[in-house]
Amino acid sequence: MLKASYIITLLSGIGIFNSCTGNFINLPEYRRQTVFLQKMDTPYGNYLAGRVAHLRQDYDKASKYYIKSIEQGMDNADLLGKTYIILASQGKIEAARKYANIARQKGDENNFIDVINAVYAFKHGNYKYARAEVNGIQEKTYKQLIAPLFNAWSFVGEDNYAGALNELKKLEKSEDMQTVYCLHKGMIADYFNDTKEAKKNYGIIINDKANDMSFRALQIITNFMVRTGDKKQALDLIAKYYGTSNIKEMLNSLREKIEKGDKSTEKLITTANKGVSEVFLEIGLLFKSVPMGYDYAQIYMAMSQYFNPDNDVAKIALADIFEERYMLADANKYYDTIGKDSELYYPAQMKKANNLSSEKKYDEATKILKKLLRDNPDDFQILFNLGDILRISNNQPAAIKYYTEAANSIYYESNKYWPMFYALAVSYDKNKEWLKAEENLKKALKLSNRHPQVLNYLGYSWLKYNINTDMAASMILEAYEKAPEDGVIIDSLGWVYFKTGDYDNAIMYLERASELNPQNAVISDHLGDAYWCGGRKNEAVFQWKQALSQKEDNEEINKKQIKNKIENGLDNFKTLTIKDESIKKSLHSLNEITE
Repeated sequence: MLKASYIITLLSGIGIFNSCTGNFINLPEYRRQTVFLQKMDTPYGNYLAGRVAHLRQDYDKASKYYIKSIEQGMDNADLLGKTYIILASQGKIEAARKYANIARQKGDENNFIDVINAVYAFKHGNYKYARAEVNGIQEKTYKQLIAPLFNAWSFVGEDNYAGALNELKKLEKSEDMQTVYCLHKGMIADYFNDTKEAKKNYGIIINDKANDMSFRALQIITNFMVRTGDKKQALDLIAKYYGTSNIKEMLNSLREKIEKGDKSTEKLITTANKGVSEVFLEIGLLFKSVPMGYDYAQIYMAMSQYFNPDNDVAKIALADIFEERYMLADANKYYDTIGKDSELYYPAQMKKANNLSSEKKYDEATKILKKLLRDNPDDFQILFNLGDILRISNNQPAAIKYYTEAANSIYYESNKYWPMFYALAVSYDKNKEWLKAEENLKKALKLSNRHPQVLNYLGYSWLKYNINTDMAASMILEAYEKAPEDGVIIDSLGWVYFKTGDYDNAIMYLERASELNPQNAVISDHLGDAYWCGGRKNEAVFQWKQALSQKEDNEEINKKQIKNKIENGLDNFKTLTIKDESIKKSLHSLNEITE
């Protein structure tokens, strides 16, 4: 809801990690290394154990060992800084406050200590002290964004409507902050039952065509509309975003909840804590929208959860950060806390299934999707994802079944469905039903506007089956023109030269493909064939042996055939001929450019 340039400007001035320790939640990639330690229950031993856990992104263990080290007498600035930052990132504010204040006594001037103290004071009803802590921070981000919102809700906690509005006025003149300003002014007005003022501010957000409304804002505003007797307007607002949204299941769930009246007449923001939770969620989402802000985002969203553990939007956002860091089990812990009555239950379960699939826990992922399918029997995305998981786990007949059901669930074959027809074709091909695979590849080619991946698959397959040589070469040339740095496509181009007997150029392209995809078994097998026919027989045997040991696309190679080539060499293969002079010319011209 804010411009990226504005967010970056804010980030450049924030000082959460401005102490001499330079601590971050997530340590830089180059510092992640395998470390083997003998367990030592000493201050330094526990510090090293915490450090290893930190490097491995196991924050629970890291904080545990860091705290143990401190309790045993090791309390330097670096250790204390790591400890309170990790604890705050987990929403453990009481513990974070303890170690932050020890660090402050030892000279740590990190202003994030003031934020921790302010958050703790607010949660425990000491609003005046909370304001003093935040107002003492001089950095622009706090002055321009955080303090006005935080302080406004602290006045709500004191039942001071005028004080809250006066604080919010500090945001009124900022064009970049208008949506945030109106949203919080509307929530505060609604809290104090000032329906007219709430409606006015929510109306400004609805009518602002320059900004997309967040799902959280949509939840809050439609909740207000239903409670004030305008259910139709709430449903119309959801419909307004439905046509162009990529969160249709969430919108469907919200619409159904409104239609049924399930808890939709209860206020969402009933306490100052829930209100300030929205502040920290808003800030967290702002920082999450730029990669350099992920550490900040995690801390602020954890604080949002501290104030309102029931905010599912914050849970989804936190889980998303863990996914970005490939901490999939941690992400799934958050998804598991989202109940079935939540609008976010469907996307949470879908994302959990995807994470399990990424971890190769295919049975668990399939179980989740089949459970979702019982409640949503014609849902395209569930059917498509089931097909994907089953294809990846090499259960092609079942994959074909779900892909076909997905295809039957769509009303018309629009461009956005090409990946489904492509995936169905791959499953048919792996299931040795080439004619059906070819039919779906042609459909995917048309719908995708001749996507290079589809061009390459169809062209390469025709070469593999020794058919349509001219068209196959033409398609692979077109794919290469569209994606000249794609190793798999370069492999196919090398294979065109190999199949037509041009071994020098075959070697050149296949070597380049191998450099881009050094662990690909198919490419190594092809390069071995080209070396053999090019007279480089020792190198050929080496590449064939490499192919047998490589994991990428290992299921695509014929291991028995490769072992035979290692023993006896390569012979009795059919050379293909390109008849179209224009294709020959294109292949020749490509070589001239490359040279």
